[in-house]
Amino acid sequence: MAKRQVFHSVPSKEGWAVKHKGEVVSNHRTQKAAESAAIRAGHKAEGQGGLGQAVLHKSDGTIREERTYGADPRSTKG
Repeated sequence: MAKRQVFHSVPSKEGWAVKHKGEVVSNHRTQKAAESAAIRAGHKAEGQGGLGQAVLHKSDGTIREERTYGADPRSTKG
């Protein structure tokens, strides 16, 4: 099974950033621009035959929303 590529839209010193595997992959002036970039990256991963995810953070760093692209994980009892 393909490993999911996760892109985080997070606040940074310069404004907002998109991170993948802990590394900054792009910087943005606004939260909206960073979120759009994270979503596009998640879709791109899916389009290349893999799995993608965009994790959108609030300005305090906490997670506001998660979006997954590609095959969803199987349902498990939780």
